[in-house]
Amino acid sequence: MRAWRWLAPAFVVLLVVTGWPVGRAVWLSLRNHPLTSPDDRSFVGLDNYADVLSSRTWWLAVAATLVIVVAVVALQLALGLAFAAALRRLTVLWPVTRVLVLLPFGLLSVVSAVVWRDAATTGFASAWFRLDDVGPVGSLVAVSVGEVWRGTGITAVILLAGLLRVPSAVMASAVADGATARQRFTRVVLPAMGPAIAVATTYRALDAFRMLEGPLLVDEPGADVRTAPLLMWDATFSSFELGLGATMSILLLLLAGLLAAFLVPVLRVRRVL
Repeated sequence: MRAWRWLAPAFVVLLVVTGWPVGRAVWLSLRNHPLTSPDDRSFVGLDNYADVLSSRTWWLAVAATLVIVVAVVALQLALGLAFAAALRRLTVLWPVTRVLVLLPFGLLSVVSAVVWRDAATTGFASAWFRLDDVGPVGSLVAVSVGEVWRGTGITAVILLAGLLRVPSAVMASAVADGATARQRFTRVVLPAMGPAIAVATTYRALDAFRMLEGPLLVDEPGADVRTAPLLMWDATFSSFELGLGATMSILLLLLAGLLAAFLVPVLRVRRVL
């Protein structure tokens, strides 16, 4: 009970800060609320949800978003693990490298997206790989690579915290027992790093799921496939349909919750050390 007394103020503040926007979004999602036609506003119930959920464009956008999430998170985990292994050996320069690997994450998402989009269209990537016209898909790949670059540092720091949990005595025992490098990695290192991997995967997946700046910068009118956050942006700030935009925001919130609910049990760690 004493712990709840300490947590109660933070919980109340979090409830107030998040409860009002979510409640407002739910209320708007049940209405037809165009900014351009105030006289046409009306209560429509679940019609907005039915329209969005029956839209092929919406589900294509959700699929495209999930593909980006899987690709971005997989690359960040692979690169982050390699950087974490390297950082563990840098004992002398550790205070400096700890800051350097986090510098890209401190950069604004929109700045990173602009840099990588321009690199693929008119910059160094276009010159190195002789890319004439990457098109919207190539530009989307470029900004996704930019998101990988921006988030790899924070992923490496999280994974490094897990890597430091690996007991040296257990590693020495595994070597003495004749375990191969692959066996030591899969049976000793990965189980010890399990909590860090779970945190990094869930955090980066939810962060990539809401990515908007990059797709917004490379969006072209009439594009066949867009991401789900971009559709919500178009409905709210291009078409000025606040009801439809609120509906998409609530659905995105539910999808993010389902994604987290899927990742948590899948990445659940069983202690083996």
